Amino acid sequence: MAWATFYRCWTRWLALILLSLLGAGAWGDTIKLSDQFTSEAIGRHLRVLDDTTGKMSLADVQAHRHDSRWEDRHSDNLNFGYSRSALWLHGELVNLASQQQDWLLGMRYPLLDYLDIYVVWPDGRVQHHASGDRRPFHTRSLEDRNFYFKLNLRQGDHVQLYVRVQGQGSLQAPLEVSTPAAYEHRAHVEQLLLGIYSGALLAMLVYNLLLCISLRDKAYLYYVAYISLFGLTQYTLSGLAFETLWPNAPIWGNQAAPIFMGLAGWSLVLFSRQFLNLHTHWPRADLAMLALQWLYLAAVPETFVLPYAIPIKIVTLATIVTPVLLLIITVGLLRKGVQQARYFLAAFTVLLLGVLLTALHMFGIVQRNFLTEYSMQIGSMLEFTLLSFALAHRVKLAREENERLQMAHALELEHRVQDRTRDLDKAMNELTRANERLQELTEQDALTGLKNRMFLSERMPEVWRQAQRWHTPVSVLMLDVDHFKRVNDDHGHLAGDEALKQVAGVIAHAVQRPGDHAVRYGGEEFLVLLPQTHTVGAAHIAETIRLGVQSLDFRHEGKPIPLTVSIGLASVVPTIDLPPQALLNAADQLLYQAKQKGRNRCALNPEALATMPRKSGAAHKPQAQHAPATPSESLKPAAGQPDPASSARS
Repeated sequence: MAWATFYRCWTRWLALILLSLLGAGAWGDTIKLSDQFTSEAIGRHLRVLDDTTGKMSLADVQAHRHDSRWEDRHSDNLNFGYSRSALWLHGELVNLASQQQDWLLGMRYPLLDYLDIYVVWPDGRVQHHASGDRRPFHTRSLEDRNFYFKLNLRQGDHVQLYVRVQGQGSLQAPLEVSTPAAYEHRAHVEQLLLGIYSGALLAMLVYNLLLCISLRDKAYLYYVAYISLFGLTQYTLSGLAFETLWPNAPIWGNQAAPIFMGLAGWSLVLFSRQFLNLHTHWPRADLAMLALQWLYLAAVPETFVLPYAIPIKIVTLATIVTPVLLLIITVGLLRKGVQQARYFLAAFTVLLLGVLLTALHMFGIVQRNFLTEYSMQIGSMLEFTLLSFALAHRVKLAREENERLQMAHALELEHRVQDRTRDLDKAMNELTRANERLQELTEQDALTGLKNRMFLSERMPEVWRQAQRWHTPVSVLMLDVDHFKRVNDDHGHLAGDEALKQVAGVIAHAVQRPGDHAVRYGGEEFLVLLPQTHTVGAAHIAETIRLGVQSLDFRHEGKPIPLTVSIGLASVVPTIDLPPQALLNAADQLLYQAKQKGRNRCALNPEALATMPRKSGAAHKPQAQHAPATPSESLKPAAGQPDPASSARS
């Protein structure tokens, strides 16, 4: 009966699992990169395909992209534990940012054997990045202990992202997208944390080495060996050793981790047996530790003859067992009355927590976060501190108190420095934002949102010089709202302000090309600067603006208010002896002509600049030959439209 109940429950669970797998082929979310985007782990947006053969190519994966084998893991930092398969990740990237085009795509796990990233554009173009600690360090796009690649996406680019990861160790894929600024900030913080940890570890090593030389105690000798080998282990696991010590030896770089882990565990067991004097206090426990000691040592030569996955699993499991066994032994010794075991109890309690979190993370049981990523460093540093405290207590109690006070003072000073640095960074960020906002305000008209005359005075000389250099035309539209004083007098200044906003919106909509600028010139007067634009093109834009303003359905307090603009258009290919103000004066004169001829029209005259004054001392030569060959004309209202000139004359 019990077996029948178990069978029914098991089949129900199996059915639920199969249903979830059948629905796992859905596409992941599109990763949208915006102007506010800085850095994000994108694991939850990716789908995962388990390639058990390890032989699938990009073309194979693309051909099976709708296969039901794809599944979602719903985790930012993907962790697959010890898997022999090659795993493919798929997602979509779209750049919606208007300013940012350079991005960094990174995998923040330095122990990954093989990493291949494919970025596929809609036109079939493929960008491939190959990296991993089984490949020489110089093959990486960026000199970083993690794997980061440059990705250039223009605004609107929508690409497919395929990532292949494979390795014999713990297979993790914490993929993230970041801006260069966010990447540099995070790298700086990580380097700071690793520097603090390395400095503290080195200080502990030197201090205990001096005590070892002074006291000639075996326990100190084993302890110094343990600190050194543990430091090398962490240096290897962090990827810094491959970056700085053996960048051109990927095979050794891959074998170094289990070797140093085995030697570090071996030295830890030696130190524990010596410090606790287990041979005397508890012989059976000493035999258990001796067996563990040889297990660590046996994993070292196995690394050279067996696949990487076997020795790394052995030393990882042994690393979990060691603090648990030491915890049991120290509790037993305390019950036997061995007082020095209390230091071991405290030290290996914190180490056990750190080791357990790290091991569970490597086996894929818990997900990646700050605590699991740095738990070994935190736990080991606390362990080293407590063990050094225990050793120092054997020498002199007074020295122990002095070290505690110095450490507390150093931590307090560090916190103060961090607080001051944080306040300073905050003040600098606020000042930078204020300066940027001030720059925007000084170049932008507050009412209409267009550029102002200050912007024009800064931009016009640059446009003029470029046009002189490349012999390209420059066109200017000078616009004025017709009968604007009547709008203010009849409907009030609020209506006038709203009318200016409406006109500015039409102008801004018509002026879309990069390099063209719409400016509020003053009052109801506007100016449009059109570099590299002939008279014909400028006339088209002018007529678009005129018709757009004429067709506005502008009302204030329910009353319709007709709006029209008069436009003066001047165009010229600048020469050395012709100042920019000549073009503005010509456009202003043509604007006056448009108003004189009845308003709501564009007046243009390509020959207008021929009579404009040159710079002082320059020869007064006519420049008509530089202007586009367009006849002098006045663009009148389109057929069927009312002629504002007749109403103006009446």
